[in-house]
Amino acid sequence: MSNDEKLIFFTAPSDNKINKKKIDNNNFWKIIIADDSEEIHTITRLVLKDFSFKNKKLHILSAYSGKETIKLITKYPDTALILLDVVMEEEDSGLQVVRVIREVLNNKIVQIIINTGQPGQSPEQEVITRYDINDYKTKTDFSAKKLVTSVTSALRSYSLANSLNQANIQLSRYKNHLEDLVKQRTCDLEITNKQLKYEIEEKNISDLKLTKTNNILNNILTSSPIGIGLLENFQIKWVNSAMLALFDMDNSLLNKEHKFPDFFALSEDFKGIMRSLEHEKNKKEILGFDTVFKRYNNTEFFGHLMISFIDKQKSESVDQVIVTVSDITWRKQAEQDKIHKERMQGVIEMAGGICHELNQPLQYVSGMSELLLLDMDTSDSLFNTIGKMKKQIEKMGQITKKLMNITRYKTKEYVKGTSIIDIEQASKNDNSI
Repeated sequence: MSNDEKLIFFTAPSDNKINKKKIDNNNFWKIIIADDSEEIHTITRLVLKDFSFKNKKLHILSAYSGKETIKLITKYPDTALILLDVVMEEEDSGLQVVRVIREVLNNKIVQIIINTGQPGQSPEQEVITRYDINDYKTKTDFSAKKLVTSVTSALRSYSLANSLNQANIQLSRYKNHLEDLVKQRTCDLEITNKQLKYEIEEKNISDLKLTKTNNILNNILTSSPIGIGLLENFQIKWVNSAMLALFDMDNSLLNKEHKFPDFFALSEDFKGIMRSLEHEKNKKEILGFDTVFKRYNNTEFFGHLMISFIDKQKSESVDQVIVTVSDITWRKQAEQDKIHKERMQGVIEMAGGICHELNQPLQYVSGMSELLLLDMDTSDSLFNTIGKMKKQIEKMGQITKKLMNITRYKTKEYVKGTSIIDIEQASKNDNSI
């Protein structure tokens, strides 16, 4: 038996040697520990060594990569639970495994618990929303007690899902048989209905085509989020609703014979555009300009103007043109966001590196200290010392969680006029910011 498929069976302490050839797999729950850290396998097995559920013990298989995990679940499709790490040979190996299990192997009932040391890289809400998993745990939070609780809950869910799946299979057989009988008895009726439907559709096709063409053209012009207008010598002849909204106007205001130049914040901008039009109007491409517009209420916004000539052969005057206007105020905001994002990226990358290096040893030390406390008498002189040590380890875990939750660039004064990252404020979830 290869190392990647090493099976570990746990029984009562009085009978540690088991003849694997005589084991009935129906008396065990198969689970897979998928993690590239040997410490995780060791601590998980220690915690679960005496575990049983519904009078059945655990049959544990170990995988150290995403590929090994796929091999094991393919070989043992009756696996009840997978404790799955996200980052193994690749940053998203665990998520790839979930996708293969659910979509390729079509295994919908195996329970999958994500156990990650880098929650910031694979945030809980995003993973639960996008992937079909049953639970999400961070390694710093996954204590011995929580592990036993999660495994118990997962096995209970698997037992229910497996029973339901078997019932659905039987129900599907009856359903298929019934559907065959219905199909046989309705064949003639379906043929008649199809013929009737075809004749009705043929009758309505011409009317639908004409109506659809008119509706499409009307929707494009009137419902476009971009302002569209028709100008004759820059006199406004028609605009869509988006153009009216951009300039804070209604149709009644168009009756005042407004000219398009009235909506430029600076007359020099319009004059520059006119010079460009006189030079470019005989060319076929659409002309575009960035400028500042003035609304009917005298407020200003930064917009992008595109002009297209209706008759490109005429050269005496501008005559009729189609214009589109879009609000691009967002560009300035995007520039500010870019600076902020670059600062944040540096902070997040540093925090991620620190947490990646700390989470594995923290979880191992935390798990071992908890096991020591479970086996130690409270009167032991070292009991309080180890308890205090465990609390300090938990504080370190809380610090790594804050580092992984950094969402903004916040600093605070340190010493001698220097500044440092304010971890508390930078990781605080404040919806008002």
